[in-house]
Amino acid sequence: MTEVYYVVSGSGTLVTGGAMPTPKTEAADSTTVKVLVGPSMSGVFQNGQSRKVGAGDVVIIPAGVPHGFSEIVDHIDYLSVRMDPDHVLPAGYVHDAIKR
Repeated sequence: MTEVYYVVSGSGTLVTGGAMPTPKTEAADSTTVKVLVGPSMSGVFQNGQSRKVGAGDVVIIPAGVPHGFSEIVDHIDYLSVRMDPDHVLPAGYVHDAIKR
């Protein structure tokens, strides 16, 4: 799924693109998928592009593009917006972190 990152503070190296020869698909009913990040794969990817990102940067990562941080020197805080076009989350879902 498409993701948008807005870097609030800190910095790091974001790697995008390339190939992921042996991806592992997260189970659709897992907490990772249903609560944390939505449909997802994990694994080692090769030949991605590295770029430094820092406070104020906005990055749009299209669906299906491998991505991850390769270097975070101190910290990086970012807001992540993930679209849910396949309605993986139940209608009216609100993450526990913002319920009050």
